Amino acid sequence: MSLQYKKFLLFGDSITEFSFNSGMVEDVESFSFGSALTNVYTRKMDIMQRGFSGYNSRWALKILPKILETEANSNIAMGFIFFGANDSCLGGHQRVPLEEFVENITKLVQMMKSSGIKTILIGPGLYDKEKWESIKPDDIAEGRVRSQEEFKKYSDAGEAIAKAENVPFVNLNKAFREQGGDKWQDLMMDGIHFSGKGSLIFYNELLKTIRENYPEYAPENIEYKLPNWSDVKPDGSNIN
Repeated sequence: MSLQYKKFLLFGDSITEFSFNSGMVEDVESFSFGSALTNVYTRKMDIMQRGFSGYNSRWALKILPKILETEANSNIAMGFIFFGANDSCLGGHQRVPLEEFVENITKLVQMMKSSGIKTILIGPGLYDKEKWESIKPDDIAEGRVRSQEEFKKYSDAGEAIAKAENVPFVNLNKAFREQGGDKWQDLMMDGIHFSGKGSLIFYNELLKTIRENYPEYAPENIEYKLPNWSDVKPDGSNIN
C-alpha cells in the first residue's frame, strides 16, 4: 500500500487560520474543526490548512494560484473556499463590493475545479455585533463595521455561485440560525470566530456535505492505511 496521502485543502480567512486553535475558545467545549478533521481523516487523508487572517476574496485570488502551483504534484483531492466575513465589511480596506465578491469567488471555484479538486463553497455564518464591537473598538473607529444583513447578502451570493458552478454549498448562516435558536450568540467566541459549539456545527455540516456530494471522500469510505497494530505479524511481513 502506498503511503502517499490525498489532501483536503482548507482555504479561507481567520476562521480557517484558527481552525486548530482550541486555545482561543473560551467555552468548556473547546472543539476545533481543524483538529476534528485531522482526527477523523487520520491515516486516510492529509488536512492542508491554508488560512489567512483578515484576508478577503480579492487577496485570495493572489494566493490560490501559488498554492496550486506549489502543491501541483501533491494530489489535492478536495478543498473548501471560505471567505466573506471580511469582504462584507461596510468600510475599511478589507471591504469587497458584492458584485466583485461574486466575480472573485467564481474565479476561485473555477481554479479549484480546473485543477481536478472536488470543491466545496462555504458562506459566512452569523455576526454578534454587540460582542464584536465591545472588544474591537479600534476596528469600529476605523470603519471596519459589519452587520447581520451583509453577512446574509454575502452568504446568499455564495449559494448562488455554488449553484451556478455546480458545487456544494455549506450554508452556515442558515445552520447557525436554525441550530443556535435563541442562543445563537453562543456559537461565536468573539462575535465572528466560532466557539466550540459553533465549530462543531460547522464540522458536522461540512461532513454532511461531503457525504452527500463526494461520498468517495467521506472518512468512513477511505481506506485506512496499513493494518491495525493488532493485525501486524510479529515479523511485520504483512506491512505492504
